[in-house]
Parts: sequence; structure tokens; C-alpha cells
Amino acid sequence: MWLTAVYYDGRQARPHPVTLCVEGDKLLLQGRDIVRREELNGLKIPPPLGSTPRLILFADGGRCEVADRQGFAEMLQDAGNSAVAGMENSWWYALAALLLTLSLLAVVYLFGLPYAARVVADRVPVYLLERMDNQFFASLDQTLLMPSKLAEERRHTVQDGMQRLVLPPGQDRPAHIEFRASPTLGANAFALPGGSVLVLDDLVNLASNDQEILAVLAHEMGHVHEKHALRQMLQASVVGLAMAWYIGDVSSLLAVAPTVLLQTRYSRDFERRADAFAAELLRANGIPVSRLADILEKLEAAHQTAAPKQPVESVEALDYLSSHPNTEERIKRLRGL
Repeated sequence: MWLTAVYYDGRQARPHPVTLCVEGDKLLLQGRDIVRREELNGLKIPPPLGSTPRLILFADGGRCEVADRQGFAEMLQDAGNSAVAGMENSWWYALAALLLTLSLLAVVYLFGLPYAARVVADRVPVYLLERMDNQFFASLDQTLLMPSKLAEERRHTVQDGMQRLVLPPGQDRPAHIEFRASPTLGANAFALPGGSVLVLDDLVNLASNDQEILAVLAHEMGHVHEKHALRQMLQASVVGLAMAWYIGDVSSLLAVAPTVLLQTRYSRDFERRADAFAAELLRANGIPVSRLADILEKLEAAHQTAAPKQPVESVEALDYLSSHPNTEERIKRLRGL
């Protein structure tokens, strides 16, 4: 039995038309000015791969490509047909491998990525976090944020109230409290990666009393304490962070950080933990935990009223502000504490 093939000598890219046959335990290769007899045991025959030509690899770097896959199989019988090759050519094994790969990716996304974000967040230098906060304000002060219209005395009252809160041992207060106005963003407060907390005028005006404002600040302090903003941002921008880390240039990451922060949604677990932190802090200071539930109800009602009136771009920006999922569930839980 003879097969036609294309031979490459391993030294030049020139193809040589040749014929192949098996003589006992040897492979005979013949072509113009070419004759090779090689022990079959000395040849390397890769397993079949899809509909690509079968290969015969020689020890000196030469190789043959055989387009007649059926003839190749008959001449060399089961050469290269290992168990692995059989699995590679099985749709069932391919489907199983795909499902396994997707399952592993899901596990990495659901558990590995949050764990990695927590580990990395504890190692991000303080100066970099401060730059993120500064970048956030520098960027949004030109677009969404306006100077606060609250009276200076009112701002001091809120700040003094937070300073008087007795914190659990080992807890730190927010690095800064910044007041701004924003008709687009409405009533809310942000905890930033560097520990700053942004309080919007509408939140202060919406609250019925200072205890409700302190309840919101206590909740945001929970986010600051556990670095939720940074961890959530790391999870949302892991590719960009990896590239920034690789090329040693964080400026591009810092440039997009404000946008990422605005569009970041906290997970339910983050919100529960921040609520738990706030509840403990409020109780320790003699403030009813229900104050947080009260202001959540007001915020929910305010956002539901404001959202339909906002343009599309503004509604997208509100995603972060309305990122507290299952507000009704949280209110019910807080009132039960």
C-alpha cells in the first residue's frame, strides 16, 4: 500500500512530494532524490486532530504530512490513536471539558476573585488610595458634583456628631467627610477607597434628625472599615489592574476609577456587613438602630421619585446610589434588631 505525502526535511521550508509504504518494521519514504527507511519505533506520530493532515515526525526534524487520513490509518493501523486522542475527538468528552471549564471559571469568579480582591485590598498603599479619592473628587467636581449649599454651621454639626461617636476598639473614623450638592445624584452618601465619605446635601435635607444622618455615616464607616469600595472596584476592574500592575503605570487605572466607582454595585453580603457594623455602632452610642431603617425608607422613596425624571445618563449614574439591593429586606431586618 502506497500513500502520497508531502515531506519537509527540517532544514528548508521547501515541500517535497513523496510516497510512503511500510516494509516490515520500517517506513519507506521515496521522492525525487530522497529515500529514507526509518524504524517505525523511531517515528513520532501525533494523535489525529480534527480534519487536519496526519503527521509523521522524524528524529532529525523532518516531517511528513499525509492528507489521506483513512489510508494513513490503514497503513499504520492505530499509530497515534491513544486514549487521549480518542477523548479529543469525542463530542461528549469535549462537552464535558467545556462544562468543567465553565464551572471552574464560575468558582473562580464567585469565590476566587472576591478572595483575591480582599487580599490585594489589604496591600494597596495608602498613598494610592488617597490618590483615588482625590481623582474621584477632581473628576466629578467637573461633572456631577457642585459645591455644597449647606450652611457651614450645619456641616460642622454633622461632622461633630460623627466625631463624638464612640467607636469599637481598633476602628478608625473616615479620613474625611466631604459635602457636595448634586441634583443628578440626589440624596446619598459614598464611601471611597481611601476612607473618605462623600455626603450629598439632599441626604442631609432629607433626614428628619441628625441621628438618621449618623446612621448613614455609620453604615458608610462599615464599608470603609472592610474596604468594600476598593474590593468591589478591584473585582470590577481586575483586568485593568493586572495590566497597570504589569506595566507599572497606575495613571490609566486612576483615570477611570471615578467612573468605575460610580457604576459599582455593592454585593448583598457587603451591605449586610455594613448594616451590621452600623447597628453595633449605633447601639454602642445609644442611637436606635431603627434610625438607619428610617433613612433607608426615605432614600428609597426619594430615588424612586427622582429616577423617572432623570435623563438616561443620569439614571445610569444613579445605579451606584441605588446599589443597596433589597432595601425592603434590609429595612425589615434592621427593625428587627
